[in-house]
Amino acid sequence: MPSEAEQIETIGLMAAHESVIADLYRAYADQLAECRDFFLGLAADEVGHARMIAGFADDVKAGKVQVDPGRFSSESVLSSLDFVRARVAEAKRGRISLLAALSTSKDLEDALIERRYFEMLEEDGPELTQLLSTLAEETETHRRKVAEAWEREQGES
Repeated sequence: MPSEAEQIETIGLMAAHESVIADLYRAYADQLAECRDFFLGLAADEVGHARMIAGFADDVKAGKVQVDPGRFSSESVLSSLDFVRARVAEAKRGRISLLAALSTSKDLEDALIERRYFEMLEEDGPELTQLLSTLAEETETHRRKVAEAWEREQGES
């Protein structure tokens, strides 16, 4: 069984990942006025996800949940954080098209679903089960919204 410290470190990395994705969406909103509200909405949701995930640290300490740090290697999460931060810097320099922003967003949201991101937690109780379900549903909604916007932009290009 992983130590409490390992579990909390994993939670911190995953919450940071959500926060950096929120930063990316805010950068896109700043650079792409035609989709400002769209990206700001996604960013707000990601901030909420980061808070929810960070809250799991208290559940670990209380013994309500166990995190499987082996589900994702720290190196892969750190690598993804670096990738997203580089996209944030790129967007802030104004070197991004709407199609490129949507493509990156689509890839990020797809990866979260395909890797079953939220299965890192072994929950104990209906409250936590509902919270994990909500996170997964909201991520799927993001994936769908971004995919639809991407498809529209592909058709217009």
